[in-house]
Amino acid sequence: MVTEHGIKFGVHLITKHFGKIVAKVCEKLFSHGPLTLDQLVRYTDFTKDQVRNSLLVLVQHNCAQAFVSAPQDDDDDADRLRVRTQYLVLFDNIIHRLRFPKFLDIVSRKLDEECVKLLVGLLRDGRLTLKQMVDRESQGKDSSIYTGREKESFKVSKRVMEG
Repeated sequence: MVTEHGIKFGVHLITKHFGKIVAKVCEKLFSHGPLTLDQLVRYTDFTKDQVRNSLLVLVQHNCAQAFVSAPQDDDDDADRLRVRTQYLVLFDNIIHRLRFPKFLDIVSRKLDEECVKLLVGLLRDGRLTLKQMVDRESQGKDSSIYTGREKESFKVSKRVMEG
């Protein structure tokens, strides 16, 4: 079980990384536990598309997990046939986002530049298929998302984690 301060910190990280709408969906998942899309729409007062897109972001970045729940005993036959997808927030994976700078540092010291570009793409975009990774590289996108002030922030957070 996640503490109240843990929830606030997790929501803060999601806000910084993905924005307020995604953070509110995440907060509702923290406070209510596993929820369906319809329940999240009801609790957040966002449109179904906003909630769906927020869930896609959270799942893409492995901050939430979708699963199919078993039918309830009190469900009638029509409800038993309907698939109920619920979403669960993954607190540990959200907290691991703080370690991204350290991961980048280790990869940059031990492996070549292509590995760093691949890792940066995965950290920025979440899950990628092999085709998406190849397409990113062939398009020559600048995969360096961490520039200027962000690099300094990562250096400071790295020192805090190691110290």
